[in-house]
Amino acid sequence: MTNKGNYYKRKTKQYFKDLGYDVEYIEKLQRIYSKGKIIFIKRDLFFSDGLSINDDEIIFWQSKLNKKNIADAFKKYSEMKMPKCKQIKKWIIVWTPRAREPEIINVK
Repeated sequence: MTNKGNYYKRKTKQYFKDLGYDVEYIEKLQRIYSKGKIIFIKRDLFFSDGLSINDDEIIFWQSKLNKKNIADAFKKYSEMKMPKCKQIKKWIIVWTPRAREPEIINVK
């Protein structure tokens, strides 16, 4: 992920913390051997950058810079199986540069 991507992922984590959620990134680190070298690759679990939990709900979230890159996240979230309850949500968090608040897209 680029530095900008990491910046907005951290910004999203702080956004949820400020709202009173417990927040964790959900990704795994894979090692791949290629040409005698070890390459580390981060993979998102459940197509999400993070998971936010409070007393009322659980939110799987993917943070994005601008709206131009949301189509893939929207498609993956739409196909992801979830229990049918209102307390579990899948959100795409869209940041625009210099914005204080993100745009939140709830994927059903």
